[in-house]
Amino acid sequence: MHRDTAILLLNLGGPVTLKHVEPFLYALFSDRDLIKLPGPAWFQPTYAWGISKLRRKGAMQRYAEIGGGSPLLRESAAQAAALRSRLRAAGIQSPVKLVFRTSAPRAKGMLAALKKEGVTKLLPVTLYPHACHATTGSSLRELEKEAKAYGMTLLPGVRDHAVDPDYIESWVQPLREALEELPYATVLFSAHSLPVKQIQASGDPYEGEVHATVDAIKARIGDIPGGFILGYQSRVGPIKWLEPNLRHLMKDLGGRDVIVLPISFVSEHIETLHELDIEYKEMADHAGVRTWKRLRTPGTHPKYVECLVRHTLEALGTGVPA
Repeated sequence: MHRDTAILLLNLGGPVTLKHVEPFLYALFSDRDLIKLPGPAWFQPTYAWGISKLRRKGAMQRYAEIGGGSPLLRESAAQAAALRSRLRAAGIQSPVKLVFRTSAPRAKGMLAALKKEGVTKLLPVTLYPHACHATTGSSLRELEKEAKAYGMTLLPGVRDHAVDPDYIESWVQPLREALEELPYATVLFSAHSLPVKQIQASGDPYEGEVHATVDAIKARIGDIPGGFILGYQSRVGPIKWLEPNLRHLMKDLGGRDVIVLPISFVSEHIETLHELDIEYKEMADHAGVRTWKRLRTPGTHPKYVECLVRHTLEALGTGVPA
């Protein structure tokens, strides 16, 4: 059933080894959908080449400190395997594949292989929990372009799951366990930042969906002594990004226990393993934070897999399994 429809899990990608760091940086900064650099569009590839050369050494050092590359491919493959297993149990034989935006497997090569296997329809399933023109949108635009080139039909698919009850529960369960250990902790939600003018220019839903996730988790947890805070990480360049920036919150966290939820990520990668676990941990120590406890991303948490399975089945038109 559904052998002619491929299910494509979408994510950004990352360098698997240190030799992939510079090509990854170039792909990231040359994509105007992902990062709109100053100047005309035609100049961005040249600008990106310079940035990738300039940032290569520092980026390689950071990736070396988390094991020599990004685990995103491995973690996303585990999510695909979990989804595939559940779909097979429900009688769905569709291929389940990964498509990354900045590293292999890319859309063009994946669609060429699927075309040879008789696939005619593509069902995108985002691994970005919050809809965003720069991430989900960029992946979908590339997929739409390549689907047209190969004569394939791109189905609506799954575009976000910001307030899905199972996605929310995949955070609530570990958060409750952490609060049992640190009952007076402040819960710090961390989300990837976004340029403010990007939201103003396009009406990007990202910020609103981030707040919706935070509100849904807070509603499930209820009032806690340490309270809740939302901050943003991973800004690039001098333009105005979403606030408050995580580093600006540190001075107010001294003397507290802090539980960090990286709510805009569903897999471990450089922004969790290095930015939060190393860079911000050092800032927290300097600020006098007593405990900096970062919760792992959902990964293959049963509730998150359930979220992906249910949305995929609904998108395929089979309904929710018993």
